[in-house]
Amino acid sequence: MLKDAIRTDAYRDFIYNNKQLFEGKVVLDVGCGTGILSMFCAKAGAARVIAVDNSAIIDKARENVFNNGFADKITCLRGKIEEVKLPVDKVDIIVSEWMGYCLLYEAMLDSVIWARDKYLKPDGLMVPSHMNMWVAPVADPDYISDHIAFWRDVYGFDMKAMQAGIHDDAQVLHMPANTVCAEPFPFLQLSLHSTTVKDLVFKRKWSGKLKQDIDALDGFIIWFDSFFMSSRDDAVPEDAKAEEWAKSGKKGVAFTTGPNGTATHWKQGVMLIDNTKTKPESRKEGAELSGELEYAVPEDNSRALTVGFKWKFDGDEKESSQKWNMK
Repeated sequence: MLKDAIRTDAYRDFIYNNKQLFEGKVVLDVGCGTGILSMFCAKAGAARVIAVDNSAIIDKARENVFNNGFADKITCLRGKIEEVKLPVDKVDIIVSEWMGYCLLYEAMLDSVIWARDKYLKPDGLMVPSHMNMWVAPVADPDYISDHIAFWRDVYGFDMKAMQAGIHDDAQVLHMPANTVCAEPFPFLQLSLHSTTVKDLVFKRKWSGKLKQDIDALDGFIIWFDSFFMSSRDDAVPEDAKAEEWAKSGKKGVAFTTGPNGTATHWKQGVMLIDNTKTKPESRKEGAELSGELEYAVPEDNSRALTVGFKWKFDGDEKESSQKWNMK
């Protein structure tokens, strides 16, 4: 996290620019890691910060807290948030960097929701507060040539075994913006003050119109935008784009993990369509496609994710479908 300036700066800027929200307050940091967010909050004037993490990094966090003179303000606890005993009954603010690839892969949002329901005061604040999720089709013949077609004929040998799983597992890549061949579609918003665990598995309809001619539809990408708002009453439109938020003078802080922004740790989740069995069709600018996107959690691994797509171009007789694993 520390080396990802986009995300760390967003937390720092929100906390330091809203010191009046943190002054004298009790803050819970879920999954504190090195303790950086806890120290931001303490420096901003929080009266008490409780930093919780279930890994050995909590020992480093405790050292960091002590070395920076915050031992009297920050309490570090090791364990799952569902199991540790906090030294307070309620907190004013919950801060957490819980996001995973495609937002929900290996994320600990269910634990953050549990902490919110048990510890956050009715008028308390979640930091960050909103997540807008986006999907878009991509056409990237250069990537397909380098990573798939290449292995079909290597000095006369079929070496397709080298790209085994590339169509079964979601990739994590920062895609060039020019590979996005239709306007992004906002398929889900999570408002952290009200989202429930049931909201984390879903099916959503989506649609798009090609903005350029393509030789083939190569896949889909998913990313998310994070918004940090200073009040529970602040609304974020479901189609709000983080990269435009600050430029338009909106309040709060936002950052994107999309292809139009600076690459972050999360990059984008890339689902490559298996076009090796049938010859894909070229499509013209203006062609419309629509379908359904599904997030599902495998029964044998609650931290894993299965992403399913259904799609069809207008005029096609048959709908296509495919699923990708993140595990």
